[in-house]
Amino acid sequence: MMTVEEYESLPEHGQKHELLRGELISVSPNYLHGLLQSRIVISLGRFVEAHGLGDVVTETAFEIPTDPPTVLMPDIAFVRAAATPAAEQRTLRYAHVVPDLVVEVISPSETTRSIRTKVAAYLDHGVGMVMLVYPESKEVALWPSDGSTRSFEEADVLDVGDVVPAFTLALSHLFR
Repeated sequence: MMTVEEYESLPEHGQKHELLRGELISVSPNYLHGLLQSRIVISLGRFVEAHGLGDVVTETAFEIPTDPPTVLMPDIAFVRAAATPAAEQRTLRYAHVVPDLVVEVISPSETTRSIRTKVAAYLDHGVGMVMLVYPESKEVALWPSDGSTRSFEEADVLDVGDVVPAFTLALSHLFR
């Protein structure tokens, strides 16, 4: 089991690591991962900015109060305006807010177990919705806080309901 202090002492050498209930997880994003992530950030970010809804951030570490400890860096997170950190808190190593929406583009190296554990950690600590993007199958799964799951395919247009009201994303545009 790794502690948060041990996790913090890891060298930053370009490899993305997360601490999932005391276990170090390495994620290796590829070009497609980055492309899909950027397309979502652009669409979601423009919408959120235009409507003054809050902040969209990428690769931001969130410390989730679990035992053993968890530090996750979702590919994308949306934090509503009322919950965004104060200016002096924005430079801390970990964000101490709960995102309303977390987006994870699933890498080939991620296991089903680690994905489910991440989803549970997010939802158990107040995240409003988790969006999982599967590049290979061109599918998206939404995990709202009520425990239900919705799946979308390339021809669908998804919406995240009240988490980001009126935001939609055409998956044909995402997976083009």
